[in-house]
Amino acid sequence: MAQDWVVVANLVRPRGIRGEVVAEAANWTAGQLLSFPRLVVFPGERAIALEHAFPHQDRMVLKFAGIDSVEQAEGLREGRLCIPREDRPPAPEGEVYYNDLIGCRVFDYKTGRELGTVADYLEYGGPVLLQTMAGTRELLIPFVPAICRETDLEGKRIVADLPEGFEAL
Repeated sequence: MAQDWVVVANLVRPRGIRGEVVAEAANWTAGQLLSFPRLVVFPGERAIALEHAFPHQDRMVLKFAGIDSVEQAEGLREGRLCIPREDRPPAPEGEVYYNDLIGCRVFDYKTGRELGTVADYLEYGGPVLLQTMAGTRELLIPFVPAICRETDLEGKRIVADLPEGFEAL
């Protein structure tokens, strides 16, 4: 990708007969999605305009300009709706965007030893888990203040105080 993009929604499947799409909106509200000046769908890096959006159950329903049938909406299935990183509003005070944690090096609070690098984050309904990789070894670290004591996004560094025996699990 030529530009630094941030995923704001994963497009799941068509909904109805008018070209609407069900999406997992990565904690963005309908108003926020509608406010973004530039939206792009990947794969294909295709610019797209959002006509309306509304929450439905635990997901979002999106309607894009020029997508007016089930067949057209089917072409968006499993796509990623993205914005340029510079269009993203700042994170609320004391919070971080989870995708900013990717690439951070994680260090042990007690020893200073490097535990690995955050490769991804996983959301399963509880606390977010940082998928930390050291070579082929994976360590899933809950991103909670009691464990992740320091987070320095500028320095791409997290200091984690793991419970006794946590690495052996």
